[in-house]
Amino acid sequence: MLHTMVGASRTAAVLLMSATILMASCTRYVDDARAVASDDRSAASECEAVDAPLTTIPPLDHDEPVMKIPKPPDWDRSTKMDSELIRFAMVNRGSGGGRSAASAVVTLEKPPGIDEPDVIFEMQRHALTSMAGAIDLRVTEHTLCGLPAETVQYQTPQTGTLAPHAATVVIAVIHVDEWTYAATITVGSSDADNPTFKRDADMILKGFQLLPPSS
Repeated sequence: MLHTMVGASRTAAVLLMSATILMASCTRYVDDARAVASDDRSAASECEAVDAPLTTIPPLDHDEPVMKIPKPPDWDRSTKMDSELIRFAMVNRGSGGGRSAASAVVTLEKPPGIDEPDVIFEMQRHALTSMAGAIDLRVTEHTLCGLPAETVQYQTPQTGTLAPHAATVVIAVIHVDEWTYAATITVGSSDADNPTFKRDADMILKGFQLLPPSS
């Protein structure tokens, strides 16, 4: 359990750090040809449809679940944070000459020894507050593509020159054979009240898909 809690804490801390770095440096994004537009329409009947093209996030192993993310206009792929934990990130430089910035970060991990979604959700919330310094958490339980999921809205702390701002993470859990996977999609902006960002964030979070491995 201690190892799992440390892992969950690392996830939350990495998420917050990554989103912050991306927002602070989003004028230097890198296009990534590995992210390919998805044309698989056969498997997502329980997922919410949104008005944006879906990008399939390349798995690191063929047994991993499939993740797809909507890509609204003006959002650009960034690869600078790609790792075994962080599977996808994209940024939006916003309007007004770069005075605002937004980011979306996707993670995937296998919490060892834990298969109950409620335990995973609780660990992620605890990590957000204890390790990442998040405050004012608001939690909504729901499903994502028919899977147990939770949306957590929160306020980030001051990080370097980036002022505190609102952010949202959706956490979803899927069982694949003997493994349990936890996927997260975190969206935040230095101008969280911007109507365009609100529209895009809602589209990204609602349209994110977590599906069983491809046959």
